[in-house]
Amino acid sequence: MHIIKVSATESTNSLAREWFNTNKYDSPICIIASNQTSGRGQRGARWVSNAGENLTFSVIYPKPSVDITDQFLISAAVGLQLLKALKQLKINNLKLKWPNDIMADGYKIGGVLIENILQNNQIGASIIGIGLNVNQVDFPELPKAASLKNLTGTIYATEEVLSVILEHLEKMITSNDNSFFEAVLEDYETNLFRRKKASTFQLKDGSLLIGIILGVTPSGLLKLKVEDEEIRTFDLKELKLLF
Repeated sequence: MHIIKVSATESTNSLAREWFNTNKYDSPICIIASNQTSGRGQRGARWVSNAGENLTFSVIYPKPSVDITDQFLISAAVGLQLLKALKQLKINNLKLKWPNDIMADGYKIGGVLIENILQNNQIGASIIGIGLNVNQVDFPELPKAASLKNLTGTIYATEEVLSVILEHLEKMITSNDNSFFEAVLEDYETNLFRRKKASTFQLKDGSLLIGIILGVTPSGLLKLKVEDEEIRTFDLKELKLLF
């Protein structure tokens, strides 16, 4: 995979989108920044990362073989490929926290933000933004965040970690085959953080809800069993899983 390195940018996702819009290129591209000054996470949150200690990068996935209605499959597949890469690096107890946070030993070590570029009622490209905590050890005001170094005591070469991740992402991208996505939802649910456990959620009005995570719908809605055995579905804007 071709890699473009920049010393600093506001957002690798924004830079990747700009690159895609101005270049005719049908192969995957990775854009990595040593310092991302305005990284974005889910719900408009900022992704804060110490310069040079972690990985902040975006991969342009051209023409994924996924229908617009099944966009969540890309997110789920990326999360699963990341778990495979981290297992190869001997990171244990990995899970995916809905919709696409990377967890290890109950701590958040990374996140994924996917932005799809739509063209002629198809997905022209997926911009896969990934932030992974690698060597940073202090996370002020984020008690549930950790890095690979926190978990293992090892100092990692970020380029080697990136190489392993890109190897697994490229397998997904170059497959260019719908069959790759057939079992993605089932595998995603198997690796879902706190699945089948009673968990507390905060609704958008600030109230709390206790429910049991059952899985996800094909469109990525979270399925919860709540009071009186009722099963309800929620999108990302409707609730937040509390630790």
